Amino acid sequence: MKRFLFIIPFLLATIEAAEIVVVDDRRSEHVIHHAPGADATTVLAARELQRGIQNATGVMLPIVTDAPAGPALRLVSEPTLPQDGFEIRSEGRDLIFAGNDTQTGAAGDTWFVPSQGVYFGVVEFLERFLGARWLMPGEWGEEIPTRQELRVVLDEPLRGSPGFAVRQLAYVGESDPNWPGRPKSETTNWMRRHRLTNAFHAHVAGYGHSWDDYLKPADMEAHPEWKSTRGDAVRNGKVAFFCTTAPGLVDLFAARVIESMDRNPNRPMSSISPTDGGGFCDCDRCKKLIGTDPHGKPNHALAILTFYQQVAAIVARERPGRRLGGFVYYNYQYPPEHPPALPENLSLCWAPLNYYGYGLLKPVYRNEFDGVMKRWAELAPRFTYHNYSTWMRCYHGAPLPVSLDILGRELPAAAANRAWGARMVGTTAWGVNAPVNYLIAKQLWNPGLDLSATLDEWLSLAYGPGWPEMRGLYDALDERMRLHKEAESPVYKGSQYEINAAVMRAVYAPFFPEMERRYLATQSRCGTEPQRRRLAMFGDNLIQLHHALRNAGLLERPETSTFHRDDAAFADFLKSMESGFSLYRAERGLDHGPIWEGEYRAP
Repeated sequence: MKRFLFIIPFLLATIEAAEIVVVDDRRSEHVIHHAPGADATTVLAARELQRGIQNATGVMLPIVTDAPAGPALRLVSEPTLPQDGFEIRSEGRDLIFAGNDTQTGAAGDTWFVPSQGVYFGVVEFLERFLGARWLMPGEWGEEIPTRQELRVVLDEPLRGSPGFAVRQLAYVGESDPNWPGRPKSETTNWMRRHRLTNAFHAHVAGYGHSWDDYLKPADMEAHPEWKSTRGDAVRNGKVAFFCTTAPGLVDLFAARVIESMDRNPNRPMSSISPTDGGGFCDCDRCKKLIGTDPHGKPNHALAILTFYQQVAAIVARERPGRRLGGFVYYNYQYPPEHPPALPENLSLCWAPLNYYGYGLLKPVYRNEFDGVMKRWAELAPRFTYHNYSTWMRCYHGAPLPVSLDILGRELPAAAANRAWGARMVGTTAWGVNAPVNYLIAKQLWNPGLDLSATLDEWLSLAYGPGWPEMRGLYDALDERMRLHKEAESPVYKGSQYEINAAVMRAVYAPFFPEMERRYLATQSRCGTEPQRRRLAMFGDNLIQLHHALRNAGLLERPETSTFHRDDAAFADFLKSMESGFSLYRAERGLDHGPIWEGEYRAP
């Protein structure tokens, strides 16, 4: 069933639109009502509706569970609506927020995802009728215009449902420690309001590198014939690679997967994905399963899919209804010519390493993308798209390009190919990278999003009247990165997703004066305190970037810049940033050392 639905109004020709006055001159007769036994997300939806209306109008509507005597905003469960779907309609003076809030699937529905339709309907209402926007986490992230009244006219009911059953955006701070002033709950709240499933049930899909979860070094010692002919059998005390065709190995691996399932009966999906990197066996048996990818490199996809198929068949027989997930990635990222038939209990997650780090700006990959996407979607009973496409390892304050070119390709293609899920990657440097986090989150719900218009809206709300300067900054940055990537070799290297010295020299150092000019022009026209604060968060990153470029000798006359700080002042600046959302932060903090050459190696 295709989920490319979004907001679809339908006509009721016999009903005339009626205006429902919820708030008039900061007064209201309405209450918010839900059933006494409503599920937790419906209760959360009622509070979110109450808070949004109060922030906009100054009026706090009571939340009640008894039958209301007067008009109400009523939150009701309607399981006949699509997965995560909602309908907003009027009945007399009442507004009905109906949603599919089914928390348990029908018998035999292995791939069920708990539904949050009422909450998502409330979010749609707040966005559409109150103009609410959640630009980023934290104190300055919410934008809800104030008003004296709230009048709602529905010409017809509004219905909506998402483009993907599973919508995940990772690495935006949702799993970080609760640093003082930067609690991960702020990020989780932002994710909920953008209707991301990993804000509600993070582990509904699992594809992580996991071979070492099931086989142990002692197994390799007991069966030396299981060791890969090319990769490490054991690395850092854990099993790394093994021969997937060795007699007896699949049986033991599947038995260990089943043992893990039995220990974790509530885990929705168990991963059987290989260890990260490449060390796959090329013994005489395995050689028969090694092909060649479109770029002339060895392709291990047939070997990995055969292994997945064999393990999944055992699990399906022994534990029917339990599901498995497996990456197709690295040197098994291209579909084989003659794949095995894959069972229904297995989901594939295509993670195209060649496209990481703006790789889709390279013509060779742009040209192949649609065809490879289509083929994987045809092969997998349940297909998820996963990419670090607009992500690069960036530790020194450089704003990442938004790249409307890439965003306009990926999720629309995944939705058109009926992908079950999408897992995308953002960054925690919200000061400069909030726009791309925001656009991806919006696209995960609506893959047909007008990206350019949504970016303009974000920038105008975030920064005020001077926002066209910031749009010009991001557009110019996109163009610089496009030229850099088109000149880069299409042969994969780990350095392709690093903001290293080569990228700093080619893209950021020559562009820094232009970024500073545009920043100052925007700053002079900020109209509100939130706009000044958000722009200052962007500036925090330029302070960090300036310091890194200055120390690398990549700036002329650095002392003349607004963003210049001597080493002592910069150290004080970093301390002041510890509790904010501006900069990228890792476990070691905000100071990531000098710009590195080539591929990053952690100190």
